[in-house]
Amino acid sequence: MTPYRAVAVIGVAVTVGVVPVPASWIEQIYSREVYLVGQQVLTSLSSLFRVALLDVMAVLALVGFICWWVRAIRADAQKSRIRIIAKMCLNTMATAAVLYLMFMVLWGLNYRREPLITKLEYDATRISPARLRDFSRETVGQLNRLHSIASSTDWPDFEELPNRFGPAFGVVQRRIGGSRTAVVGRPKPTLLSPYFERAGIDGMVSPFSLEVLVNHTVLPYERPFLVAHEWAHLAGYANEAEASFVGFLTCLAGDEQSQYSAWLFLIPQLVRHLPQKERTDVYEGLRDGPRQHLREISDRLNRAVPFVRRNANLAYDRFLRANRVAGGIASYGLVVDLLMGTSGSDVWKGLMQRDDMISRVLGENDV
Repeated sequence: MTPYRAVAVIGVAVTVGVVPVPASWIEQIYSREVYLVGQQVLTSLSSLFRVALLDVMAVLALVGFICWWVRAIRADAQKSRIRIIAKMCLNTMATAAVLYLMFMVLWGLNYRREPLITKLEYDATRISPARLRDFSRETVGQLNRLHSIASSTDWPDFEELPNRFGPAFGVVQRRIGGSRTAVVGRPKPTLLSPYFERAGIDGMVSPFSLEVLVNHTVLPYERPFLVAHEWAHLAGYANEAEASFVGFLTCLAGDEQSQYSAWLFLIPQLVRHLPQKERTDVYEGLRDGPRQHLREISDRLNRAVPFVRRNANLAYDRFLRANRVAGGIASYGLVVDLLMGTSGSDVWKGLMQRDDMISRVLGENDV
């Protein structure tokens, strides 16, 4: 690549990164149309493979990068070493710029779409300490009710989840205003699992292959919500709180095991905002089964390496802020506001009651 072309590519990437585009344009043209068309194709193709395509691409890219540098240095051995390194650094920056542009086109522009609350019956006045206490007690009741039902059969493997409650994902997308819907992705193990385990990461969506990568150490009763959360990312909900919100509703529209997984995710998110005494009272209301599951999840997360986890969180926080998520990693906790602020809406009530449309769709697909 010539120096002028490299500088031009870098300039385009910088322009895309800093120039503001109206969120309504992103929402209507990209997130609801162009992105979903591409997602349906790319995720359907990547789901045909059992291996993670991101792993293959990463290995090939690493090998190619090393060979590229070695070949360039050897081919221009007669030239000044400083000039060679300067040229290769410029070309490497241009390559990174191309990858950034690919990221933005394939998935990243979803960070700039309209907030989900603009499409929901969201009312901030529903959020209050009293409602938080009631919601926490309701969550305890749901966990106690669902535990014996959910534990009466084997928990599904990752491979089973798309068929088990994939149809619920489409139902939720339509209920929150989507005319075009994303397809579910096959959850896959990844070469990144050792890093995931040490960093306390449960899963991710590859922005280049639009596939779901999961941490294989995630416990069976965590799997449904984890996969539903990552599916929400596949649907273009890049914000973590919004992905958790959509994933939670997807689980509610599924079977008892997926519902239990969702409430199990939610209880720590709720009680962290309560005073210590009330937090203790809420946990004491749990029966032995859900309480044991929470302890096992805590033990799993505590096996993360603090240094790795801290730096992973720091890196992700910077990544989110660079993509205009003002709260950074703190945006994870905003799912409680979304759930409480929409708790009286038709979307929430319909899913909680598993109305005729949901029951019909799920029944037709043997979920």
